[in-house]
Amino acid sequence: MFETLRQAGVKVALQTGYAAPVANSIMTGLGWTVGETVDALVTSDTVAASRPAPYLIFHAMETTGVRDVRRVLTAGDTPNDLAAGMNAGACFVVGVTTGSFTRSQLEAEPHTHILDSVAALPALL
Repeated sequence: MFETLRQAGVKVALQTGYAAPVANSIMTGLGWTVGETVDALVTSDTVAASRPAPYLIFHAMETTGVRDVRRVLTAGDTPNDLAAGMNAGACFVVGVTTGSFTRSQLEAEPHTHILDSVAALPALL
């Protein structure tokens, strides 16, 4: 999914509520790298407040050079992820059902789309 999006010219940024040391360890464990797998990694210790504040999304935009929030898709598997996307004013605020929250729990939150897998993101765009 990352490769498909990036080959289409889409900037891909991961944003997480984890601090950089934890996030970097996860990235290393998955064999993912910034610059090759994704364009940016934004961690909670680089912003004033984590989700549901929009700052992780805004910092991801800054890092990737995206200036228009109407061109942003944000995806996550928690109600706080959806709230952050809505608070940021993102064009696409996508809930993904692969986390610990059910489809009905995610559907109860403001969103634009609910998907069963992030693998469906390229088709959405």
